[in-house]
Amino acid sequence: MPLHNPSTLTAATINSVSIPILLEWWQQRKRIATVRSHLSATLPKGDETYLKAYYRLMEVYSVVKSGGVQAQTEAVQAFAKRESVLLNQRLNEIEAAEELAEAAKKQEREKVHQEIQELRSANNWRLQALTNIAPDEEATVKQYLTDIERTLTQAQYV
Repeated sequence: MPLHNPSTLTAATINSVSIPILLEWWQQRKRIATVRSHLSATLPKGDETYLKAYYRLMEVYSVVKSGGVQAQTEAVQAFAKRESVLLNQRLNEIEAAEELAEAAKKQEREKVHQEIQELRSANNWRLQALTNIAPDEEATVKQYLTDIERTLTQAQYV
């Protein structure tokens, strides 16, 4: 049985009302798991909404714990820049390699271009995920950081 009306929780945003509810729900799930010695593969009716909201809370929590949206955005951009420089250097090395036949150069260039595409895709995905965290979500998670960490690390006794 849900603790509160699950329709009041949304996986899209985290707010100060939902965090205490989610933490209470998670504690309840941990108690149930302790009694059963495992988490049930099927959630009780209504828990899917809580689980989605809890996943969102953990997404925002992990970003907050690793420095926040701005710091993570800067880290992604710096990583992309460093990797792009290395991949472009590799392309230059391929072009300058006189010992490689043109077919081998073509194959090596294709590999590097594939890596460049994968880098862009991964960075775009990460930047989009960071952009999707609203400033008020980040601030709310910071406000509840101690409560969240206590809930995550608290042992359950039956």
